[in-house]
Amino acid sequence: MSLRISDIYRFMLVTIICVISISCGELPEAPEYELPEEEVEQPEIKNDEFVILFTNDFHSQIEPLGEAETYNAGRGGVKRIKALVDSVRAAEPYVLLADAGDMVQGTYYFSLLDGVVEMMILDELGYDVRTIGNHEFDKKMVGLGDMLSLSSVPVVASNYDFSNTALAQRVLPSLIVNAGALKIGFVGLNIRLLNLVDPTYYEGVVWQDAINVADAEAGKLRQKGADMVIALSHLGYQKDNDRPYYDRGIAMNTRNIDMIIGGHTHTFLNKAEYVKSLDGDMVPIVQTGSRGICLGYAKIKLDEQGKPSFDYRLIPVDASMDKRIDKEFSDMIDVYSASVTERMNEVLGYCPETLRKGYPESPLGNLTADGLIWIAKRFFDVDADVSLYNSGGIRAEVSKGNVTLGDVYAVYPFDNALSLVTMKGRDIKTLFEHMADEGGMPVNKAVKLVIKGNKVKSVTIDGKPVDDEKVYKVATIDYLVNTGRYGLDKALTRSDSAEMVRDYFGEYFRYLSAQDPYGHISASVDGRIVIEY
Repeated sequence: MSLRISDIYRFMLVTIICVISISCGELPEAPEYELPEEEVEQPEIKNDEFVILFTNDFHSQIEPLGEAETYNAGRGGVKRIKALVDSVRAAEPYVLLADAGDMVQGTYYFSLLDGVVEMMILDELGYDVRTIGNHEFDKKMVGLGDMLSLSSVPVVASNYDFSNTALAQRVLPSLIVNAGALKIGFVGLNIRLLNLVDPTYYEGVVWQDAINVADAEAGKLRQKGADMVIALSHLGYQKDNDRPYYDRGIAMNTRNIDMIIGGHTHTFLNKAEYVKSLDGDMVPIVQTGSRGICLGYAKIKLDEQGKPSFDYRLIPVDASMDKRIDKEFSDMIDVYSASVTERMNEVLGYCPETLRKGYPESPLGNLTADGLIWIAKRFFDVDADVSLYNSGGIRAEVSKGNVTLGDVYAVYPFDNALSLVTMKGRDIKTLFEHMADEGGMPVNKAVKLVIKGNKVKSVTIDGKPVDDEKVYKVATIDYLVNTGRYGLDKALTRSDSAEMVRDYFGEYFRYLSAQDPYGHISASVDGRIVIEY
């Protein structure tokens, strides 16, 4: 007797239980897609059009965003996305579903269950194809392999070469998917991993510039009979930026790509941006933002010459879909939720004002950097002189109200260890130069840094100038040391914690609450980084 995919996941979940998040902009207004109240019989139509639905940067946002979120409060949720996908499929005869990368990482579902839930979702929603984002590597190559083994959805990555890895047969350079009689080609365009992902996390994977392979791979699909080619891109979108490592540059410098479904930059493109290709065709670039706030929709019609036209929109994922939620699927999600939420709902304290990250310094950045100093002393008896955390590693805000362990995991979702290193003063100066060039980043309160013109004007540690020959103790995370960013590869000594830094931050939040007579967890901007103009 054969088992359905959902049965397999139920069995896996029981096993797991026995053994056992990007800020984005506010959602722009989007036209609503009229949905049928019930499935209706479809008349025969000429197969010259189809619908493609798509997601990008879902980031493990299984549940809707909290009602206290600054942006898009209460929106999203995978149960609603499935209800919406099912409704469109009921209304249209030929529907494809694709994802443009970073399906995982951002909530405690991924931190605790290693992608099992997300892979189940891919299969249960019936995705036809997906590509790989940088966060698919966050559980290292072994973790990526485990995730790929749990899902039957084909993966395309045209400029990542996996041939020297165990995943060589699991990741394809391109793929053709049928939409009725139409043959739709897909290529995957993937971001450079150097200095973005810890190199120990993608061992054996060889990257080449997407522009070098995009058109050739799309051309191969044409030769195989593809009626059109869609690029699933995790390169990122920047308005008016024509460099060929972003989506606009790809569209301008290729001939065989008809549409780009983008990701990585969490951009809400309520209207497609059309860019002229080398052959003069107008190529639409689209993106849904992030975290399942919207579902991308495009109805594509091919004319007699095979040229596509596009009706594109973002469909909001909100409470209007709640009445159509699939109960069986909802029950499956609830089983996973029950396995993790009890622990994550532990209240650590109360936040009187929402804490956010920002530049040159911010309340949440300051809390984070000072937390590293506390963690180093409390757990390792190290009096660190300097602490450093990357702003990109802080993935959520701490909303006003009760602060839970789940909030801590949302803010610090990555599998980072605490790294304690020693460095000569001359190399510490290089670190501050990088910090100035970026316009500031989370650093501890003992540091006073003045930046002018993206250069260090002055810097002191505990009120004293940095001594070139003195050895300083630095508390940071292994990601920054492993990638060699900010000169941390010049460390004289290094030791890493066995536990994840997010777990130490849970203890830090408890400490802050215990020290305040009202149980408050708070932080402020105090002038540790100043920019002069």
